[in-house]
Amino acid sequence: MEKPSMTAEEVASQLRRPEGENGLRVGTAMNKSNAALYKMVLGLLEIKPGERILEIGFGNGHFIPALFERGTPIRYTGLDMSETMVAEAIRENQARVADGSVELYLGRTEEMQFAAGAFTKVFAVNVLYFWDEPALALNAIHRVLDTGGELVLAIRSRETMQQLSFSSHGFTLYSAEEAKALLEANGFRDIEVKTGMEAPRMSSDGSTMVELENICLRGIKF
Repeated sequence: MEKPSMTAEEVASQLRRPEGENGLRVGTAMNKSNAALYKMVLGLLEIKPGERILEIGFGNGHFIPALFERGTPIRYTGLDMSETMVAEAIRENQARVADGSVELYLGRTEEMQFAAGAFTKVFAVNVLYFWDEPALALNAIHRVLDTGGELVLAIRSRETMQQLSFSSHGFTLYSAEEAKALLEANGFRDIEVKTGMEAPRMSSDGSTMVELENICLRGIKF
């Protein structure tokens, strides 16, 4: 028997914190919908040998191998607030978890306990919308970044996200200018902003075609 569709509010809740069977389904769908954003992020990260990288909101861990594809030795740490996603990401990345190159943790950005200066780079894809107190989250990130370290955030613009019915349920939406100002207000400098339009595609409920604007921001901790 086919399972009933989720409401827009249920989809929004699962995007914020995927849990259970529906969470697994949403996590798989995010692998496809976030692919273009991850490609932009990887270009901005410019990973170098020996980097200590933290990803916030890694989902089911589908994109973790992409950070290792260039053969560059790095240490990857992931933080996610979904028990379902942490378990799935561990399962999907068993070999790297076993050899210690990947460490995955359950927790919230604002409350993370990593040491000050622990990471050279921090990034998050489609997470900013869900920080109820973004200043606290950004201050926590600033603390765990090494001096000269970089934060890369990837989101979609407010104008194009408003095409998606679920975005009116618990999402805080931003323009590129607003996201840049938020980073500057919380200690990040030399903000670089890249944008790009994705090819039009059918909305998740099949009701309309949508064209999403991807935004990637990179800021430096001095």
